[in-house]
Amino acid sequence: MAGDSFFAELRKRRVFRAAAIYGAVAWGLTEVIVTIVEQLYLPAWVATLSVIVFVVGFPVAMFLAWTFDITASGIQRTEISSRRGAVSIAGSMLLLVLGTGGLFLLIRPAMEQADPGADEIALRPHSIAVLPFENVSRREDDFYLSEGLSDELRDQLGRVQGLQIAARSSSIAARNQAIGATRMAASLGVAYLVEGSLRRNGPRLGISVQLIDGRTGLAAWSGNYERGRLELLEVQQEVAQQLVAFVLPDSSSLDAPSPATLNATANDLLYLARREMNAVRSRQEVDTEKLLKAISLYRQATRADPQSALAHSRLASALLYLGDIEAAEAPILTALSLNPELSEVQNTLGEFHWARGEPGATAAFGAAVELNPNNVDALHNLAHLRWIRTKDHFSEPSPEQLYRRAVELDPLTLSRHSALGDLLGKNGQWDAVPPVISDIQERFDSAESYRAIGWLYELTGEIDRAIAWTLKARQLEPDNPDHVDKLAYLFGLIGDAETALRLTPSPSIGLLYHLRRYEELIDIAELRMIDEPDDIEVRVVLAFAYVATGAHEAAIRILSATGLPDTVLNDQARSLVEFNGFFILFDALAGSGIPEAVELGRQLAEWNENEAWWGDIGAIAVGRGCTRAVLGQHEKALEVLARLSESRRLADMPSLLDSWCFQQYKDEPVYRAMVDEQLSRRQALRERLPATLAEFGLSWP
Repeated sequence: MAGDSFFAELRKRRVFRAAAIYGAVAWGLTEVIVTIVEQLYLPAWVATLSVIVFVVGFPVAMFLAWTFDITASGIQRTEISSRRGAVSIAGSMLLLVLGTGGLFLLIRPAMEQADPGADEIALRPHSIAVLPFENVSRREDDFYLSEGLSDELRDQLGRVQGLQIAARSSSIAARNQAIGATRMAASLGVAYLVEGSLRRNGPRLGISVQLIDGRTGLAAWSGNYERGRLELLEVQQEVAQQLVAFVLPDSSSLDAPSPATLNATANDLLYLARREMNAVRSRQEVDTEKLLKAISLYRQATRADPQSALAHSRLASALLYLGDIEAAEAPILTALSLNPELSEVQNTLGEFHWARGEPGATAAFGAAVELNPNNVDALHNLAHLRWIRTKDHFSEPSPEQLYRRAVELDPLTLSRHSALGDLLGKNGQWDAVPPVISDIQERFDSAESYRAIGWLYELTGEIDRAIAWTLKARQLEPDNPDHVDKLAYLFGLIGDAETALRLTPSPSIGLLYHLRRYEELIDIAELRMIDEPDDIEVRVVLAFAYVATGAHEAAIRILSATGLPDTVLNDQARSLVEFNGFFILFDALAGSGIPEAVELGRQLAEWNENEAWWGDIGAIAVGRGCTRAVLGQHEKALEVLARLSESRRLADMPSLLDSWCFQQYKDEPVYRAMVDEQLSRRQALRERLPATLAEFGLSWP
């Protein structure tokens, strides 16, 4: 048989043995090459090329094994045993060649996708990402050293004028993706990567640092050090100096800024404290034990080096995170007296003022950004505060510019993208929201990112897609009750009370608000006030429920306890919730019927009308319309309400239907047309929802 002849020829010519030997050698050499590429930080295409060579070489080796044989007399050509064997082998060689070609067709798309040259991505000049240093020894006691060294080096380089530094969170995320150096640089948009490792050799530590060119993946500079634990400060300073000299060769000053401390003991304590603090910030729920440990270590660092402004600043920041605002005052003031020219100090000062509701927060965050344009936390804080505070809304750089800068420096952190999208959606820049959604989809794949996408669709009025993405989040985290509550809220938003209540038999305050079930809301919110007396959001919703049920004096009393209206009038508001409370307050005052209260409500409405930043489109239009209604400017109020149809975002129906200021318009054709238009939108969304869910491969909840 042909098959017998074929295998007889293979055995005679020892092709099986040659194939086994070739496969073993090729596999072993590939493993060695991959290891060398990783350790020497060579470009990834070196390993890829070796695989290609071995694949191409396989049919060649098999042909040589078939044609020649090694004997005692040397290499000799092997004769074919039969004509049938010759035909079988010829066919087999053809199949082998075709199979090799097919293999290349299969791997070619992946090779092209992995090739950074195929998709030219602009890398910012003079930019660096300091990746987390690896603790090669894997000793638990040494992790704080490798993490602390990379973190402190990143902060130190961030203070260099003209150098752009990728944020810590994105640098960690990029390292965790386990991709090649060039792709990592492209995802971060940086020209250089700093990689390092720490290995314990008895009492000594071996530190290796490399500067990797983001375009080629090759090491542009490297350094190796062997030091004791308390000598890492010297390594940090020398590495920073070398990196600045290499990346900014034309800079007038090549001196790296000073580290957080020049005291070795304090530096070691800062490394320890920072690791604990990073662990606290990475969790959604505060680990009080770790937070208190971090505070204790920061206190020890300030005692070891009383002249370290950053040690005092970080102590204050940790205390603010704990919520101990008064205890944070002394260390932040000390840090400010030691060195007010540090961005981190100014940012913590801004957080301190913000926590106390003081107007100095905006100036402090602005100073932090000016001192260090790489400080993403300061960029984020300044953007948020400038947007919600009326006097700073049109300052330069604008909130949008600040958020975009934060995204550029921290592209792998979801909250940066979410904040930008939130701003654009609430500003009525709806066409700018889809690109943000696309970026989130491309970079993230988690329940948290799905919820973020859902929120952005909610801002653009596409509640059906918001529901779909929330359902996807629920699929990833079926035991997370927050997803169910959000789904119920969204169904309530489009007027599907039946589905909303079926999802959550114990409705949240937000859902009760949208369902306009105010008596139930009041009962629940009043109990919540006992357990959470400082929750301003609960107070604001409860106050609205009081207004909707005619209890104006109760609404005034509960809002006054939050510091309103002074927080808004004195530019001390910390969130949009306070502005919503401000609207409800002057509406309650105007509707109370008490002459003094009515006059005060009119004065507050007049102040609000004079604030130019309030727009006439979107959610803000409801507040604007109420303002003019309280002032008796009825034609202008109806004009604003008519423009709600221009907004893609759904209007707040409870405010439109149940605010005191709009009660006088119930028979006005313009008002009725606006309400009918909003209700028809909700009906259209309910009808469109099944098709949208089918598009996502989802079923009705």
